[in-house]
Amino acid sequence: MSVALWTSPAFVEDAQDWVADRLRDHGLSLSGAWDQPHAREWSSAISFETTTGERVWFKVNGGGTSYEPRLVALLGDLLPGLVPDVLAVDTDRAWSLSRDAGPTIRTVHPPEELWQHWEALLSRYAQAQLTLGAHAESMLATGAPHLAPLQLVGHFRRLRDEMAQLSPDQGGLTPEQLVAVDRLAPAYRAWCEELAGSPVPESVNHDDLHSANICWPADDAAAARIIDWGDASVSHPFGTMLATLNSIAHHAGVFGEEGGIEDPRVLRVRDAYLAPFTELANRAELVRWVWLARATGCVSRALSYEGALGDAPPEVMAAEDYPVRGWFLELLEPWVSVRL
Repeated sequence: MSVALWTSPAFVEDAQDWVADRLRDHGLSLSGAWDQPHAREWSSAISFETTTGERVWFKVNGGGTSYEPRLVALLGDLLPGLVPDVLAVDTDRAWSLSRDAGPTIRTVHPPEELWQHWEALLSRYAQAQLTLGAHAESMLATGAPHLAPLQLVGHFRRLRDEMAQLSPDQGGLTPEQLVAVDRLAPAYRAWCEELAGSPVPESVNHDDLHSANICWPADDAAAARIIDWGDASVSHPFGTMLATLNSIAHHAGVFGEEGGIEDPRVLRVRDAYLAPFTELANRAELVRWVWLARATGCVSRALSYEGALGDAPPEVMAAEDYPVRGWFLELLEPWVSVRL
C-alpha cells in the first residue's frame, strides 16, 4: 500500500536526501525538523524546516495523480502567483518540492467571515482559467486528464457498465439504481452536448477547490495560492463550481437537505466567479452552464476517485465507502432531477 511505503523510515529518509540536494540549488539547508501531516493512497506531503526558518513542502503522488507535479510546475510558469513557488520536480517519481505558501484560509477565518474573500478569490481564479485556456494543449501534455463534456459521455457509459457488473457490496449498482441511471442517460448526453456548445473555452479545472486547498498568507485574494491539484483536469472550467459551491455551502451550514445551494450568499459567490466570463455570454446563459457543469461534473468527481484509488486494494475503496459509485449516483439526487 502507498501509505505504508510513504510513511516508512526508508522513504522519508530518501525524500529528505532529495529535498536537501534540491535546496542547495536555492541556497537553503535543512534544519532536521520535519512533519508528515498527510498520507493517503493518492499522495503524501512532508514539511521540512530550513536553517533560515523557511518551511518547504515535499509531495509524492500515486499513479492516478502522477501528473500533478508537472501540471503545478507548468501553472507556476504560466501564471506566477497562482500556485506555491515550485523549487524542484522529479517527474519519474512524481515528486515535487515547493515553498510554503502560508496557512490555509480555513485555519485563518471561520466560514461566516469568508463570503467576500470567496467572491474576490473566485473572480481571480476565473480570470486565471480564461488566461490558461490558451494553454490547454500544454496542460494536457503534462498528463492531466481531458474531461471535456463530450468525453464525459463515454465515461458515464463506461462507469455504468463496470458498476453493473459488480454487486452492491463491491461498489456496484442495485437493479433499481441501474434502471434509474439508464433512464437518466439520454438527458446526461444532452446536457454534455449543450455544455460543449457553449463558447467558454476548455481550461484547467481544479475540481477540489475548497478552503483547505487555498493558502492565505494575508487578507488579500491576490496573495492567495492554490494547492493540491491532484484532481485537476482540462475540461469545461465551470466544473469547478460543483465541489467549490458544495464545500462553501456545507461549511457555512447552508447546504440544502437535497443538495441545493440556493442561499443568496452562495449565489453571490457564484456570480462573482462568473463575472470575468460575461464577455462571452449573458448572465442567464452563464448560470445555465454552471448548472450543467455541476450536474455533468458528478462523473468528473467519480473519475477523480477512480484515478486516485485505482492502485489501492479493494478494502481501501470499501473503507472510503466506494466514492466512485457515490459521486456517480449523485446524478440521481433531487438537485439534479429538479431540472429534468
